[in-house]
Formats: sequence, structure tokens, C-alpha cells
Amino acid sequence: MDQGLIDAARPATWENLKRFSPHAQKEWLQKNIKAIMAALLGLDERGSACWNLIGYACINNNLYGEAELVYDELIRQFQHQRKNLSLPAYYRGIAHFLQGRFQDAYHDFKLARQADLQNKNFQNPSAQALAYMEETLFPTRETIKQNQLKLVRDLNAPRALGKVFGANVLRTIHKWNSASPLFSRGISQGGGYFLTLQNARGELKGIAIDPGYDFFSIFRDLGLGIADIDAIIITHDHDDHTESVEGILSLLAKHNDHNELRRSKVIDVFGSAGVLLKFHGLLSAADPSGNREINFKLLVPGAEIGEIEGAPLLEKHGFALSVKPAHHTERWTNQESAVGLVLHTNLPYRNGERLRIGITGDTRYETGLGKEYRDVQVLLFNIGSVEKEEGKLLHQHLGMLGCINLLKEARLGKPLLAILTEFGEEFSGRRETISRIIENWAQPMEGVKARELKVVPADLNLELRLSDLNIRETDTGVFFPYNMIRVDESDPETLRYKFNG
Repeated sequence: MDQGLIDAARPATWENLKRFSPHAQKEWLQKNIKAIMAALLGLDERGSACWNLIGYACINNNLYGEAELVYDELIRQFQHQRKNLSLPAYYRGIAHFLQGRFQDAYHDFKLARQADLQNKNFQNPSAQALAYMEETLFPTRETIKQNQLKLVRDLNAPRALGKVFGANVLRTIHKWNSASPLFSRGISQGGGYFLTLQNARGELKGIAIDPGYDFFSIFRDLGLGIADIDAIIITHDHDDHTESVEGILSLLAKHNDHNELRRSKVIDVFGSAGVLLKFHGLLSAADPSGNREINFKLLVPGAEIGEIEGAPLLEKHGFALSVKPAHHTERWTNQESAVGLVLHTNLPYRNGERLRIGITGDTRYETGLGKEYRDVQVLLFNIGSVEKEEGKLLHQHLGMLGCINLLKEARLGKPLLAILTEFGEEFSGRRETISRIIENWAQPMEGVKARELKVVPADLNLELRLSDLNIRETDTGVFFPYNMIRVDESDPETLRYKFNG
């Protein structure tokens, strides 16, 4: 800035400030504020225009603290000279307001209004400024405050697992899976699964499994919240199995930031190599006190997982894990690093057995894959699609024939509840039909009067009570043995589970 045009010690040159760019103005004001203030103090009563010139320039260039200094000094001079405080008080109020000091601004506007009334001046803006604070700003801030308090109460909502589901329940939290919820124009929802188990100490635990598109919104509609999730199990990194993970972990952080009990919640996350790469930036999250919010356990085929961070899983969550292979490429590894799982629970089944739940995840069929699940009594298996070429199995999913072969290897002639999942919307109106085809072709060739295998297609309404493998009838809410349940697909959008007595 040309010192010949403007000099901090010569107020007569300050009018030239308007000739420079905003950046140059701001730089000059910041650099010379002490000299400017000294020059202002040397002005006589006729120098008020210079005060306002500098005050306006400071406000216009976001130098609110400097503007406050200018008007503080001007108000002191006016008080000493018994002059009208209206305008300097008003402009100092603006400087206070723009610093977020709303009570100070309100006090200044009141001071300006009192001066206007004493001088019978009704044209100055003090009355409008006071009305704005009282009628707009303060009520708006109070509304926002109350809304924030409500959101914090929602974040701190108590656990509702016992009320909504109770212990030892498997619930499907999806309507469709695969990528179709991204581009469908229908009523499309993705999701995942939710499992409640009692641990060895009798505590009720909630486990989210493969929470994809819409999982958390459906979860909230059921009356549940972040407090009800204790663990997340993720078989691979594709969006239809992970889309809600970031939202859940973000809510966890918010919950811990505003935890009324001052006790941070920790979620255990079990995931594949692709999941680790996809979410590695979130998995190191800590609460405001620096405590870890997430424990992560890597899932590698062949691993037996019985603890996390030194705590036995059966005691903590009511399950242990056997990690199985899945032939499905993950995006973040570009390798077939997806996994299947067997969950070993504490729940008694038959003849001294404990209930085991198999989850194939997304996988193509390879010979022998079904043997990985030969000891499970409940199997969640993902069809993905149907074969598109004669005589060729799918490359990334089981398909219809892969499902049949897997079931035959897993439990040929033995009791098994197989829950068929991962339907894209191309299956609309045919989910029950495809389930019957798979069930019929997976049976032994020799005659069996009472078939032990039951294939049930999954939808939002499917709720399985693990203590006796009974399924909830949709219309009545009564549980019936799974082999007495039929599926009504008269509405192709929504499956209904009915007693087939």
C-alpha cells in the first residue's frame, strides 16, 4: 500500500483507504491499528467521521475486535463529553454480534435505544436491532438449543433390546440386498441381520451382521438405537453389506461425545481384510477422554476366534466364531478375501448340542464348501442371482445350483433351517418359488416322509426365536415351529410368514 496515499498518523489521508483492495485494507488496518488509535485520540470533536470511517472499515473487513476497540474508545469520549451515545453504541453492538457475543450486542443496542429515547430520535436503527434480537435471534437460538437437547436425549436413549426382541432372536433387517436399492425406482430397501444373544453372564447383547443399505433406518423404525448395538460382524467390504457401518460408528462417536452417564460405549467390530482397509480410518476412533471406542478383530478363513482384547467372546457376547472361506472378491483388496462364518452359541439344541448359526456371506460355489457348515442347525445363505448361461455356475455368487449343492453337502438328510437371502429385486414375486425349488432339489434321492430341510426366504418380517427355532407369524405375532410356516408372496413386495396348520 502506497504510504504517500495513506498514513496511519495522518487522518486526512484515510479516505484513500477505499481505493485499495479488501485484502490490502485489512492488512493495513491490522498492521497500523495502534497508530490509528493514537491518531483518533488526538482528533477534536469534529473528527467523528474519521472514527466511523475506521470503524466501518474494520467491520467490513471482519476485524471485529479492532472495531470494538474503536467504538469502546469513542463511547468513552462521548460519555465524558456528554454526547449522544446512540450510534457508537449501535456499531459496537454490531461488532459484538459478529463475534458471537449476543448478550453484549443486546446490551449495546439497549444503550443505543435509551440514548435515542432521551434525545427523541426515532429514526436511528436501535429499536429495529432490539426487536430483531428479541423476536428473531433469541427465540431461534432457544429453539435450536431445545432441538439439540432432544437430539442428545435421542442419542442417550436407553437400550430397548429386551422390549423389542428379547433374548436369542435372529431378525432380518433387509428387504432386498445386492446393489438394486441404489438404482431401483420401487420401494427398495437393503439392510442386513440383527442377532440378540444372552452372554454367559446373562446379559443381553445385540449384534449387527452385514449392515448394508438402509439398515440403521429400519433398525430405528423398530424402536432401537445405537445403545442396542454391541458388536458388528462384516463378511466383506461391498456397499450392500457395509453401507450403514460408517453411520453406526459416527453415531457411536456422537453418543460418546454427549454421554450423560460419562461412560463411553465400545463396539466390537469383526471384519474381513477388505473391511479393515475400507474403514481403517474410523477403527482408531477415541472418545473425548482418549479412550478407545472400537475394538477390531480381523476375520481370516480358518481362524477360530474366541476372544477380543483379552475378553472371552462367549462370556462377553454369547458367541464364538469359526471363520470359513468365501470365494468372492473384495474391492479394497482386489482378492477373494471375503469370509463365511459359523457362530457358536451357548444355546442348547438337541442331544447335548449347542446351537450353531452358519453365514455363507457372498460366495460362489466350490466343491466341498457346504462341508464347512455341516454342523450348523441354522444357515443364512446368499443366492445373489440365478445362473445366466446353460451349464455354468456363477463366478461371484452361489446362484440356484450353488445353493442346492451347498445344502446337500452341509446337511443331506439332517435337520436344517436354511434362510435364503441376498435377493436382488429381479426376484420380486419369485422368492418363495425359488426357495421351494432349492429345497426340493437339495433333498436326498431316497424317499423321506418327514423332510428335515426347510428353506425359508428372508424379508423384513422374518423373526426367528433361537431357543426353539420357531418363526413369528406375521399377522398374529405368534411363534410356530419353522417347519409349520408357509410364505405368502401374494404381494410381491412383501413376504408374510403364516402358520401352515
